[in-house]
Amino acid sequence: MSLRDQSCYTLILQPSATDQAVVELVEVEGVKRETRYARVKEKGLDDAEIYTAGIYDYLTGAKLASTGYRAEKGAKQRRLQLHGPDEEVSFEHTGKLSFEWTFTFGGNKFRWNKEIYGKDYICSLDRKPDPKVEICLARSPDKNEPGRVQILHYNIERFPNEITDLRGLETLLVTTFMSFVDALDERTPRPPPSALNKTVSPSASASSVPLSALGQGKAVASTTVVTEDDFEVEDSNEIRVGRSSDVDDRIARAVGLLLDPAILFVIIRTKEPSAAQRALEVALGVTRFRHREGLSDLHQYVVEQAEPEPTAGPSSVAPLVKGPKVIKLDDPQPQAPQPKRPLQPATALNIAIYLSTIQLPDLVPKSKPSATGSAPRPAKDTTKPTAGPSGSAAKPAASLSKPAKQSMPSSTSAAPLPARIPSNPVRPSAPPAQPAKPILARPAAASIRPPPPPANRPISPQPPPRPAPPAPAVTGDGKGKDESVMKKLIAMSRR
Repeated sequence: MSLRDQSCYTLILQPSATDQAVVELVEVEGVKRETRYARVKEKGLDDAEIYTAGIYDYLTGAKLASTGYRAEKGAKQRRLQLHGPDEEVSFEHTGKLSFEWTFTFGGNKFRWNKEIYGKDYICSLDRKPDPKVEICLARSPDKNEPGRVQILHYNIERFPNEITDLRGLETLLVTTFMSFVDALDERTPRPPPSALNKTVSPSASASSVPLSALGQGKAVASTTVVTEDDFEVEDSNEIRVGRSSDVDDRIARAVGLLLDPAILFVIIRTKEPSAAQRALEVALGVTRFRHREGLSDLHQYVVEQAEPEPTAGPSSVAPLVKGPKVIKLDDPQPQAPQPKRPLQPATALNIAIYLSTIQLPDLVPKSKPSATGSAPRPAKDTTKPTAGPSGSAAKPAASLSKPAKQSMPSSTSAAPLPARIPSNPVRPSAPPAQPAKPILARPAAASIRPPPPPANRPISPQPPPRPAPPAPAVTGDGKGKDESVMKKLIAMSRR
């Protein structure tokens, strides 16, 4: 975030060259510079306070406000007081996982918020259940530029009935923000004054020139460098990282996005392949912060993305009409052996790192099949052979292709049982011509006794049984067969 409008009321933090306990707040308007406030570190009201500071009017020297905190209460609650007349103001930490401080003034609540790794502070008027309204923007100092405080009067003037003491509210905004800056200086050393005096006139010397003479010199242009990141449009949940991108700013933005319950994942995308290491540092910083704060772990997915190929120019477009095809009938000329080309390194690709609070199955890498896989084994035949009538396994149907030799049993041996034929046998090929075999005659109908008639019906006389036809003559091998064999065959056919 940058200060939105340079025409708004803006104060620049300028450390004093004569006293390290004094920080001046200078209003810059074109070439005119005028000091409005001075923050002075003082000795506490009692020895229990480890930090005490007062805000003074630079022109009159009147003490406008003071703040301080004790060691055991500095993390959650601080003392805030207005002077002339004296008024105690509640000032406490109300954030759970984020930076949030709240003070109550004139019946209204004002909240200071800050990104986790950022340097920008925003103070808003809490109007629940209505949306909050920003009234002040601020930025802490660093080694490149001084700190700034910008008060948005056009938003404050929208509530004339709710905010009546504009001077008191401005003093409280300056006092609370300076307490944040001083607490930051205790954890990290303050930048040298030479780095913060870039926007101050060189005529303001350390010993001979008073503080009120800061506005008499010429203003020096700011050394802020505008990069391509300021003009690049990003998606709401996308963070682009380049070789010169600030890692801390990218980490702060990613952490802030993931704290929003409406955002399930963020994408850290590289602008060029050489920025892959910085993108990994951003992802590592986000996971470390969430682990340190006791938040849930993230699912991380890395996807390689190739750069789009440049479009071909008009000179490289192939002609629409092809020329005649030429067939060369000459013998190919012997070619000299070409030297082996060195192996080219793999082309570097851009990467996109997905940090998600939920699982993304579409981004899970799929396993590739191995190139040295063995051929599948043939399926085993699990069918069991059918048991024959004698208890042994039956032969497959293919064995039916060979005709079985029939031998008539002798008069002394028993007749064998007929073999069970499968339901769908394989039709055998036509066997060679064989001599005619005897045809057995069907038994006479007289041998079958009819069932007895019912008792209530008169018994009709039965016709005399028909005489059995004579058996045909057996020729060839059938001569001299025993008659008992024929009876057994007739009995088997009845079954």
